Amino acid sequence: MNFATLHKQRKLVLIAAAVGLIAVFLPWITVSAGMFGQSISQSTNGFHGIGILAFLAFAGAGIIAFLGNQATSLDKGNWFAALGCGAVALLAVLIFIFNSSGSMGSFGFADAGFGFGLWIAILAAAAVVVAAWLLKSPGDSLQSGFESLKKNIPGAVASTPTTNTTTAGTDKMAQLEKLIALKTEGKITEEEYQDLKSKIF
Repeated sequence: MNFATLHKQRKLVLIAAAVGLIAVFLPWITVSAGMFGQSISQSTNGFHGIGILAFLAFAGAGIIAFLGNQATSLDKGNWFAALGCGAVALLAVLIFIFNSSGSMGSFGFADAGFGFGLWIAILAAAAVVVAAWLLKSPGDSLQSGFESLKKNIPGAVASTPTTNTTTAGTDKMAQLEKLIALKTEGKITEEEYQDLKSKIF
């Protein structure tokens, strides 16, 4: 794996996932107490409870960034999976905040608050989602990504009816003609054209 040759989408997903993994081990909750001129501070990282789910989601997004042809954007199934991992990580962090918000604040001589690791985790999860979404291949949609992912799961039943070889060949030619037209009109780059062409055949 050569980081320099990774597609921009994969790079950003990988970087955001790595930052998220690190953020899970940084302080998510900090408690400080002071009394008689003395003060102590204690912090807890996110690697417990629902924070473990965020860790697994970040790890999943990082692994997905390496799957397939690394010089092109994520294919539909992997793109949808990376998007899902980012969303799960974001949801896990938000649930952590919601569950913990009641115990934050001042309690006499003690103060409890959210640590900087929690805010970094939120930004990293959002970055995974944004990078996957904004740099997707033209034509990728949530529905097509879900269908592609479903096809790759062993034992999953395809929801689309089977077609004969002649119809499938005609559909591929029609898709190729559309791609050529998009490229000729300058609506897609050569790289996007080659990427989409490889997905058709």
